[in-house]
Amino acid sequence: MERNNSLTRKLLAGACGAAVAAFVLGICTGRALKATQGRVYFSGMAFSGAILICVLLWTGCATRRFATSEEARKRARQFLASCVFFSMLTSTFGIFVSGLIWYSRDFIRIFGAAWFGLLTCVAIFPVHRDAKRLAGAGPSIPQHR
Repeated sequence: MERNNSLTRKLLAGACGAAVAAFVLGICTGRALKATQGRVYFSGMAFSGAILICVLLWTGCATRRFATSEEARKRARQFLASCVFFSMLTSTFGIFVSGLIWYSRDFIRIFGAAWFGLLTCVAIFPVHRDAKRLAGAGPSIPQHR
């Protein structure tokens, strides 16, 4: 049981790391779309995009290494799909937050930021569920006391 909780925490750490990189990517993207001297924001987009790809690849390698059975492979694919979806929602939330901060505070931007903020908060539950399922699908190793 302790092994499953530890693995679940490691998988969630990878998903949350990807979400942070996606949020920064979204903020830099939202600002770079309107900035005339946007070299800093384009550099931020490139750097956070590279970090996002590295974290997603690292999480994918970690889940594939853990998935030994067909059931675990199926759970690993589902977890990776949840991570990518969570990162996409977080990136979109970053774009709306950047528009809210640097541009106008009209109804559409406030509603969009609130809507994607709510979706991002709700999207962590499927990621957590899939991480628990993946941790439970692995082989059980007896622990010595």
